[in-house]
Amino acid sequence: MNALPAFASTGVGTVPFLEVPETLDRIARDCPDLPYWPQMIRMHPGADMILQFAEILPFLIVDTGQRKIIVESEHREEALAEFYERIMAGDLDYFALPHDSANSFYAFLDRAKADPDFGPVYLKGQVTGPITFGQAIRTAEGKSLIDDPEIADPIVKGLGAIAAWQVREINATGRSPLIFIDEPSLTGFGSAFSTLNREEVIRMLNETIETAHSSGPVLTGIHVCGNTDWGMVLSSNLDVINFDAFGYLDAFLLYTEDIIRFIERGGYLAWGIVPTLDYSEDISAAELASRLKTAILGLAGQGIDLELLKNRSLITPACGLGPLSEYVAKRVSGLTARISEIMREEGP
Repeated sequence: MNALPAFASTGVGTVPFLEVPETLDRIARDCPDLPYWPQMIRMHPGADMILQFAEILPFLIVDTGQRKIIVESEHREEALAEFYERIMAGDLDYFALPHDSANSFYAFLDRAKADPDFGPVYLKGQVTGPITFGQAIRTAEGKSLIDDPEIADPIVKGLGAIAAWQVREINATGRSPLIFIDEPSLTGFGSAFSTLNREEVIRMLNETIETAHSSGPVLTGIHVCGNTDWGMVLSSNLDVINFDAFGYLDAFLLYTEDIIRFIERGGYLAWGIVPTLDYSEDISAAELASRLKTAILGLAGQGIDLELLKNRSLITPACGLGPLSEYVAKRVSGLTARISEIMREEGP
């Protein structure tokens, strides 16, 4: 696949905006090389990062109005049998995003087909990761789905199939896909973290990635909005690591040897240098770019080629824009674009 553009700006996914065309206009302006599909969580309740994907999986019953998900019990065996039949048949249409809650995705594809300058090479999609998804939903007995082997396996395969469907649809526009797996639940891994161990997390991530590859070429990334065991994440088969470089830069850089191995094998770092929940009017693009330059030079000083590191760097906000006001979200998006410009023009 083509290389991702150095210091390209992109977004995590969620936005607080209510108008799809205007949102796509903003994304086209602020993320010209790597536009992302906006999840319009305030426009439709089903656009929530759990509800939106749960609606596709047949063993879950979704009550969007109550924002509630019930695990199928009465017809569980039949639902799982149908699910595996679809997986075995490679029926990706079965895993298509809902037209109502994900209408912005379909508008995103239409925009790409109509405008060759909208993401001239790459388009970014996203899917909630299996760890976060499986921990967010519980059975009537209070057990998280990720701890139920009979359900954990189809969650991994199902989310991977949803990613594969996005890959197919993006490839059909003539662009290359970058799909992020959003895993906020990996924050704080190693403390009170379910019953999963390191090897199980890596296996689940890798299987999701492998399934995403089933419908065509794709780069896969992960977004974790807090601190985690970055050595674990960096040892998976991901192509891009997106982390909160504003709040957790020092913690991430503790894994220097793992980071260098990751980049030298072809990986990218998506520096989430623009604060979201911590946004302040006092923060400038120049200040954030300076902080990023210092981090990149420091990492290069540990034995990795500076030009390689620059070519394998992307710029993002620290997290999704969904929880922010429209005003702050616009400011964060604009700062992300400006830092991309500064890094390209000046470099570290």
